This record gives sequence, structure tokens and C-alpha cells, in this order.
Amino acid sequence: MYNLHPVRVYVLDEVYSDPRMVTRMERMIGAMQLPDTGLQEFSREEVPGVIEDLQAAWSPEMVFDRPWGPWGRPVVFTVQDLEGEKPEYEEIVERLPEGGSLAQVHQLLGHIDPARAQHERESDWEKDYVCWPTKDFGTMAGCPHGCQYCGAGKSSYFTAVGLNIEDFMEVVVPRVIAERPGQKCFRMIGWGADHIAWEPEYGVIELYLQTLAEHDRYGYFHSASANVEWLKDVEHRDRLIGIWSTTCESVAREIEPGSGPAIERIEAAATCQEMGIPVRFKFKPMIPIKGWREEYADIIERTCELTTPESIGFCVIMWNTIDSLAARIDLDLLDQEYVQAARDAAEEMEGVVTGPFPHDVRAEIYHYLIEQVRRWDKEVPLYISTESREMWDEMTDALGQRPESFFCGCTPVGLPGRKLAVSADCPHSTYRRLEEDPAKA
Repeated sequence: MYNLHPVRVYVLDEVYSDPRMVTRMERMIGAMQLPDTGLQEFSREEVPGVIEDLQAAWSPEMVFDRPWGPWGRPVVFTVQDLEGEKPEYEEIVERLPEGGSLAQVHQLLGHIDPARAQHERESDWEKDYVCWPTKDFGTMAGCPHGCQYCGAGKSSYFTAVGLNIEDFMEVVVPRVIAERPGQKCFRMIGWGADHIAWEPEYGVIELYLQTLAEHDRYGYFHSASANVEWLKDVEHRDRLIGIWSTTCESVAREIEPGSGPAIERIEAAATCQEMGIPVRFKFKPMIPIKGWREEYADIIERTCELTTPESIGFCVIMWNTIDSLAARIDLDLLDQEYVQAARDAAEEMEGVVTGPFPHDVRAEIYHYLIEQVRRWDKEVPLYISTESREMWDEMTDALGQRPESFFCGCTPVGLPGRKLAVSADCPHSTYRRLEEDPAKA
């Protein structure tokens, strides 16, 4: 587990109802540096006071404290609600301090979504996304990284950790598998979370793989961490697929504080590959910093030198306007030609989910990154992640994959060995051709 040094550690009193949860928490606490306040217990009635204390103890600006500021973010141990219910808690909300929210109440009291459907077809069509419809699992909310573009990474006041993992595997995983018989691979991703950063003390991945093996399914972890040595002792790791969100060194250092350096992520993937775990990469979000061409060319070369990935994907940072991006990241760090292009296209990109950079800027970046991979690896499947239909139409030949059925990083039907297990339940991605869309014909 990361050598966390949280400024506060809280536990919901209901954790003590199950010795398995207590044992798990004690293992995790044993790997942390506890604050002077120690482990503090709280009840449901005391939630407003806990939130007030967390606000006083932690500021989002602390993620920039070197070298590992985000590792000081508070940790809250809780009991996860496995049905996904989210009560309004009016009596608690009316007593919250200024800046407190119902979302924080939900996390403290374990209302962390056990599963979420992602990229359902109608939603992707509306947003002009291309991806694969899937359902993901989560047992925690929050992360020990401080990525500036991530609301959880930069701005959350604590990480909420669900401890009732055995119950999760008995109740949630079989339920979701039954709901989605065509889905062969499932992410354990949490919500703004990085599960393997908490292992092996947390123990969620080992139990997850055991459960997946019983149901003949495969599981992904999705990480910006390099914490993988513990996997050598995990049973059923033949059911595991490792996905890294990676970047170049300057972005890792300046924009993703607390995460693994770019080269360490690649080396961690190489270690997993030696263990027999398939590895895949997403350069997501790709952030065009000054000198980005040289830096990304270097890390791509190292990626292809050290590993034989099952796929490599790209996604230029999106989900923003140029103004909202400026509120998250110092734009002086970025390629100023592209910043100006985003400003010039601000009106055009208003409300466009792939903003702030216009299509031609993103396409130029993708072509360059593809060329760099192909210098070293002619065979690895390439893709663009959560990009627009128009971008796929332009990039299909360069990528060498069809948008309707491409092998990516975390597709629900992407079996180890670069095998797509499409079926009547999941026959293709969310791509659809222009003539199939009356709204855009």
C-alpha cells in the first residue's frame, strides 16, 4: 500500500459490527502513518461535526505539497450500502457546515455506488462519444493522487473506503454478472479511485479475482500507480488484466502529483507482464504541454521497449471549456499554439464534450502519437478513447481498427490475448454511422 500519512482517519461505528471489516481496517491502518488525532470513531448523528473537522484539517491546495501532498488526504472507513440507495438525510443535511454537501454525507455513510452503467448507447449517441457499453464496480470513492484535472483528485476532502468486501463479492458481483451476460470483463475502478494503490492490505483485488473465477469472468484494474509487486502472491491472477492511464514525465510530475512517475508505470506493467498478467495502456488524458512531442515520443519508445501491450489508446484531455480547464491547470504549462486554438474555437466548442481543443488540434496530436507507436510496434491494436464519431471516421485507417468493433483497453468483451468476445448481448461499440442518426443526417 502507498505510505499514506492522512491528516485525519475516521471510522463509522457500524464497522465494528463485523470482525472481518475490523481486521481489514487494522491491516490498512498498520500500513499508514496515523495522525496525532489517531483513529476517530463517529456515528451517523455526528456526521456534520466530522465534515466540519475534515474541512478544517484538509485543503485541496495541500495536494501540491511536495513530494506526496495528496497522500495526506483524510481517510474514512465505512460500510458500503450494497443496494445503491441514497437517502436524502434531511436532518443531517440541515446541520451541515457551510460547504458541506449531501454527496459527502453519502460517502461517509457508505452510499458509494456498488456498480454503475457506463457508456450506454443512447447516452453516447447524445454526447457524440464512441466507446463500449459496460458496467463497472466500485468499493471506494476518492484517490491518493492529486491529478489537477480530476475533481476527486484535486478537490475531494477525503477518501471513503468500503470495508464489507466479502459481502460485496457475495451480493453485488453475481447480481451484475447476471444482469449483463454478454459482458466478459469488468473493471474494479471505484469512483475517482485507484484500487491497487491500497493493496495488498485492502484485499479487494484478490477476493474479486476469486469471485470472477467462479463465474468465468475477467477483471480489470485501472491505475496510475506502480504498486504491483504484491500481485505475485495473488491467486487467480490469470483472471486479471492491467490497464494503465499513463502520460509523459512532465505531466506526471507537474499535473498528477502523488501518482507514479510515467516510467515507473511502464516498469510496473512490465513486472505484471512477467507475472503473466496482460497489460494495456491509455495515454489518457493526453495533455499537450510545451515540448509534448519529444516527451511523448520518449515515453512511447520506452513503453514499446519494455512491454508488449495488448492495446494502446489515446485521448486528448477533454470534458472542459478552455475557461474550466484554466481553473484546473496552469495553461502556461501547455503548448501555447494549442491554447490559442482552443480560445479561438471557444464558441464552437461550447457544450461539446470533447472540448476544449477543436477537432483539428486533437487529430494532429493523434496522428503524431500513432506514428510514434508504429516506429516501434507495427502490430499492437491502437484506438482513441471516448472520442467523437467524426474523429473515428477520420482516424480509422491510421488506427487500423474499425470503430464498430475495436479492441481497446477496458472493453467489456476484450478477453486476454486481444480477443473480442462480441455476442448478441454486446455486438458492437456505441459507434453508429451518420445515416443511422436522423438528428445529424
